[in-house]
Amino acid sequence: MSVVQGIRAGTPDIFLVIAISLMPFSIHLSACPHCDALHRVQRLPCGRSALCTRCGLALYHSRFVGVERPLAFALTGLFLFVIANSHPLLTLELGGRIQTSTLWEGVTALSEAGLWLLPPLVFCTSLLFPLLLLVGMLYLLLPLKFDRPAGRHAAWVLRAINHATPWSMTGIYTLGVMVALVKLRDMATVTPGMALYAFFGLLLTTIAAQLSLDARTRRLMLEPVGRKTGYPLLSLRTQGLAAAPPATALQAGWVRCPHCTLLVGIPTHPGPPCDCPHCHAPLHPRKPASLSRTWALILAAALFYIPANLLPIMTVVRFGQGAPDTILSGIQHLMESGLWPLALLILFASMIVPLMKLGILTFLLLSVHYRSRWRPRDRTHLYRALELFGHWSMVDIFLLSILTALVQLGTLSTIEPGDGATFFGVVVVLTMLATKSFDPRLMWDVMESTDG
Repeated sequence: MSVVQGIRAGTPDIFLVIAISLMPFSIHLSACPHCDALHRVQRLPCGRSALCTRCGLALYHSRFVGVERPLAFALTGLFLFVIANSHPLLTLELGGRIQTSTLWEGVTALSEAGLWLLPPLVFCTSLLFPLLLLVGMLYLLLPLKFDRPAGRHAAWVLRAINHATPWSMTGIYTLGVMVALVKLRDMATVTPGMALYAFFGLLLTTIAAQLSLDARTRRLMLEPVGRKTGYPLLSLRTQGLAAAPPATALQAGWVRCPHCTLLVGIPTHPGPPCDCPHCHAPLHPRKPASLSRTWALILAAALFYIPANLLPIMTVVRFGQGAPDTILSGIQHLMESGLWPLALLILFASMIVPLMKLGILTFLLLSVHYRSRWRPRDRTHLYRALELFGHWSMVDIFLLSILTALVQLGTLSTIEPGDGATFFGVVVVLTMLATKSFDPRLMWDVMESTDG
């Protein structure tokens, strides 16, 4: 009888914990990263996905695509990355003068304006992290393709990829370019360059490569001596996830590795936190100091949000005249110009999303503090909405870098960034860190308690 079957048959929990604790790891069980529900690994029909029975998160897909597909996408993305950084992104023509801009010039323009935070933020999110993702995937996939041992830094590279993925914002940067095209169409003639099409292709290939890296491929990446050895942590069968009884991994004595998704037994003896035997990542049953860190980050973000909306974010100077614009006044000018879709987009990304993140995180923290049992599945959906839309606020920062680099036509027209953009960048970073530090499993832990 398997462990899950034992739970279903009503075996006492104490004997289950003892039995599972004797097993150092498991590839036949899986835990949901959002609610910690324990599931049994089984086959699924081709093209199907296994959903968590408690919170509805997609846990696993039945199809194993192999190594060739993500490797091809990563190589194509690297080729497009070179093109996107070696050709003009946009070309502006006004009054007989022509101005071109590249991705790198968007970073240098903010640096020349004296903004201390925005240049490294734009550089990392639009150039550095997308490049690291592609290079890291090639570093892990090429040895697997040629049946070679994984590199000595394979585990570190896999963890770096997981940490860098939320900060790789090629999609938001592409959206910023589209907004710049609409915003400048009444001012001058704007022509997209080859780099824009290459950057859009880079977005698609990067997404496709990441979607092709399922849990089985990630574990194969860390093979120390190649696939032919049959490394015991790997399961070389095409598998899916079938729902198990509503027991949690923590109750059963397991902790889920956030990088390779392996379930590792919690040591019974006191001592320092254990490491994953597969990728060597430090393991914790719950994120350390999750509540205090999240509270500190959202309070700091709320303080920085005030000057971000009061100080000017940019100044548009035309023929020697211009007035600084805040976020709200810029939205008002777009509405007065009849650009309602663009105004609503900026309103959503720059004002609604930051306030939504602060409000939802405060609500989730209070619900955990007061041990609320109200609709934990819906609260988990709110947390997923933060993960999905939390980085959309960066569209204003990217738009500012594009316009600052492109609209530099002397007395004809110039766009200068303001100090409010720096505070707004701090708000975006702090709210993203707050979302990352919050542990949604805490909302479900109270459902397992028996007091009250």
